[in-house]
Amino acid sequence: MSKQIINIGASANDGTGDPLRSAFDKANDNFNELYIALGDANNPIDLFDINGNLDLFGKPHRITFLYDTKLNLDNVNASTYHGAIGHAHDTGSLYYAHGTWNKLLADTSAGTILNYTDPLNAFVYNTNIIGTETAGYVLSTSANGSYAWTEAASGGGGSFANNDIDLHLNTSAASDNEVLSWDGSDYAWVAQSGGGGSYSNSDVDTHLNISGASSNEVLQWSGSDYQWSALPSAGVTSLLALTDVGSDGTSGQALTTDGAGNFTFTTIGGGGGGSYSDSDVSAHLNVSGASTNEILSWNGSDFAWVADATGGGGSSTFAGLTEIALADLDVHDIAVPATSVHVMTPNGSSSYRSDIHGTTDNPTIYVNAGETIAFDLTGVTGSHPFEIRSDASTAYNTGLIHIAPDGTRSTGTNAQGKTSGTLYWKVPGSISGTYKYICTVHAGMIGDIIIADPSASGGGGGSLPSRTSPSQATSSIADGASANIDITGFKGYALYTITTSAAAWVTLYTDGTSRTADSSRTENTDPLPDAGVIAEVITTGAQTVKLSPGTIGYNLESTPTTNIPVTVRNKSGSAAAITVAVEILQLEA
Repeated sequence: MSKQIINIGASANDGTGDPLRSAFDKANDNFNELYIALGDANNPIDLFDINGNLDLFGKPHRITFLYDTKLNLDNVNASTYHGAIGHAHDTGSLYYAHGTWNKLLADTSAGTILNYTDPLNAFVYNTNIIGTETAGYVLSTSANGSYAWTEAASGGGGSFANNDIDLHLNTSAASDNEVLSWDGSDYAWVAQSGGGGSYSNSDVDTHLNISGASSNEVLQWSGSDYQWSALPSAGVTSLLALTDVGSDGTSGQALTTDGAGNFTFTTIGGGGGGSYSDSDVSAHLNVSGASTNEILSWNGSDFAWVADATGGGGSSTFAGLTEIALADLDVHDIAVPATSVHVMTPNGSSSYRSDIHGTTDNPTIYVNAGETIAFDLTGVTGSHPFEIRSDASTAYNTGLIHIAPDGTRSTGTNAQGKTSGTLYWKVPGSISGTYKYICTVHAGMIGDIIIADPSASGGGGGSLPSRTSPSQATSSIADGASANIDITGFKGYALYTITTSAAAWVTLYTDGTSRTADSSRTENTDPLPDAGVIAEVITTGAQTVKLSPGTIGYNLESTPTTNIPVTVRNKSGSAAAITVAVEILQLEA
């Protein structure tokens, strides 16, 4: 059953509360449910000692610390519940709170634990090892996760002393200066055969036939021995001394070859490589016939200087063109045509504003599916990165195009989080409903983008609105404290549901004056019929309350606005920022 509340009346002895018997009957029922829930499922048991302390020793009870997932356990503040324990079913593990939730190891030697992954190596547990640990045995693996104690193979890793090596190499049979040799069946010590003996300079000279060498000769290999020969063309200091060249040429000639080994000095025609002065260039380009500001042109047979008809000297940028300046255009205006452009600016760090909606904080923006909408982020500043989302936490990247001030184009996820330039959203024709614009740094700077499906129309041909779910969050408020927020909705609306992110008492009003006048009313006191209260709910956690039947809401400011005044009282048990969302349908333009 749910908790039974004892009605204590509006004041002492006013006769409006529960009778004593009814009140204590509720108290007994509440305690019986608690005892049965914590102890034996069928019979209450004494869970407390004579001092009033919880005493569970040797008694059956049903206190558990079970969480479906490790993620749910992590959502519990480990510092607040320091020393507590918790079991995450999806990991099969037990954790204790000490700054963070720390995992405890479990003994799996008795068998597998559901969902639990043992971080220790399999051979830690004796039950996974076959055989008995014996001196000289080694632990071997079958490469399939099982291990066994086995006798070491002969020589495999055993001790091998120096005398074993000496015996194996027949050291006892060795004489001085003998070397170790293999005779085909065993090691044998034999006399050196000169290999590695001393080799003197005279030995090298003899081997290279130095005695037969003359001055300036070079060492050559004849095919069978070394021999000394004269250096080819020794002493040549001039090209003319080469037999291949022959006689000298005349000034300006070049040495050429006929490809057959014959070289001669010949005159090079065509001016190739000759000197070409500045005056030669000027004469060739007919500079003498040029006038100021003329440009060089080719008339089909020669160079000619003509008037500049290219418009040189004009603007080299798009923004510098006269027509563009007169039309007050820039590159963003023609990058992606948009049906509307919202010039976005921050109101401190609490909200965005659009030039189209004036001073309204986080205004609701409307667009039809299939249209393109633009957000001019010139005034956003670097502190408020702008992002489009499908809900309060999920980025939506489809159809996004960002044009930076220098013309750089980015699309999709790369177009998100910008603080300058213009963001275009080509809204897909297949979507509708409520999307979000948000500052990725400040959660309170968030507003709705209502996308209408243009294909949805009534019998009269007009477009019917779709229900939307605008929301707003409080700042962090203490448990039991209240905060006022304004949700951007409609001047008139049908109210279907109210959703809170945590336990709270939420009241919606027609205007801010009514909200202020109602601020001292207690939770158990009903509002007066003309108090300006549209609806109020009390939730026990993250919860959606259906209003059945639906309620008509409206704004009754002196000049009606789209604001829905709301008061939120925190009932979560700790300080929290509480988000309130309302599901509404527009009834008034």
